[in-house]
Amino acid sequence: MKLLAGTSGLPLLMALGLLSASGCAAILAELKRKSGDIDVLDKHIALEQAIVGRPLVLGNKVTLLQDGAATYAAMFDAIRTARDHINIESYIFEDDEIGRQFANLLLEQQTRGVQVNLIDDSVGGLNTPKAFYERLA
Repeated sequence: MKLLAGTSGLPLLMALGLLSASGCAAILAELKRKSGDIDVLDKHIALEQAIVGRPLVLGNKVTLLQDGAATYAAMFDAIRTARDHINIESYIFEDDEIGRQFANLLLEQQTRGVQVNLIDDSVGGLNTPKAFYERLA
């Protein structure tokens, strides 16, 4: 797909496919209304799409988590509210208080029928007892 520079020709992707040209224009006009009429938005969208070679996907949400406590709380909440599957990757997964909280939540969700997939780095888990992982298996 060739992506054009400038908001009038930039495609935006929704869950059900590409948004119409008028839909794209309306969304970009609303973004500009909220942020001010600056051309940096046009340039940023064009650059992002040129780098990835695909249209931006609408409906994403980002929350900035600034410390461990906020990050763990958000992760625990995401695990608790998962309905179909959980895919989690971790560099360090230890048999400590936080690690056990993660393990207990993951096991709890698995017993509820949620598919749990865990990737753990073997170097980051060197000091984690084998029994800890066996419980998760």
